Amino acid sequence: MSESTAEIQRRSGQLRRFVTVLWAGSAALVVLERFSSATIAAVRSGFADADVRWLACQAASFVPEALFLVGLWWVRGALAAFARGEWFASPIARMLERVGVVVACGAFARIFVVPGVCRLLGLDSGYWIAFDASALVLGAIGLSFTAIASVLRRASAVQAELDEIF
Repeated sequence: MSESTAEIQRRSGQLRRFVTVLWAGSAALVVLERFSSATIAAVRSGFADADVRWLACQAASFVPEALFLVGLWWVRGALAAFARGEWFASPIARMLERVGVVVACGAFARIFVVPGVCRLLGLDSGYWIAFDASALVLGAIGLSFTAIASVLRRASAVQAELDEIF
């Protein structure tokens, strides 16, 4: 059973509102979690070297999370386009490509960049690369999104050619 256009638009609008609330809540929690304790410690200690290095490590840890939040914001934008009735491949392909790139970059940063930066700052975690199966899967899904976006763009171009013929 296929959904009507109006139903898809209604559901997309509801999902957009949900994702907006999810994004705002997640952004607030990530900022509070990453920076509140480290900032308070740095201020209380008069910006002692160890506390500033901890704050810098928290800033490095924030980078992948910020990228994931950017991806979530772009998903919200695609849902808004669907709610307005934009069904064509362009908004979908653009969203898939953007989200794929930032998710893959965020996963890469979480595995390869953050542990090394924190270690260079003297917060020795004991490793330079943090093996994280969920981040590897997330990175692979992100890269897959970019491939799917390319396929979708190509299918849209073929469809446009067929529409011109018939």
